[in-house]
Amino acid sequence: MTQRLVVFLMVGGVAGFGAVFLELPGLVLGLVILAVIAGRYRARDLLPAGSYLLGFGLVGWSLVGPAVRGGGGFLFLGGWQLVGMYAVIALAGAALIAALAITGLRRSTKPPPSLGGGP
Repeated sequence: MTQRLVVFLMVGGVAGFGAVFLELPGLVLGLVILAVIAGRYRARDLLPAGSYLLGFGLVGWSLVGPAVRGGGGFLFLGGWQLVGMYAVIALAGAALIAALAITGLRRSTKPPPSLGGGP
């Protein structure tokens, strides 16, 4: 599971890098990659999508954030709006991964069901 998390974090990071430097075409490409990931995996397996979003947001945020001191514009958004968007994407991915971890912990701490035999 950890390997899958790292792989999709890296894929998301590459897509976030492309979205920053390719601007609008890179953003569209990132959305296409997310659609492929979401369509490829079962609806119950949200780890790839969550880790992709986290990687995308972190890399985009770390690249755009330091460049926005003057408040310059990127794409069709102001610099601070773009930084906020990347931060929201990263937080959404982190929240999804945290929710999956919490539900996994809850499942593992439940006692096994009884087989119907009584004392």
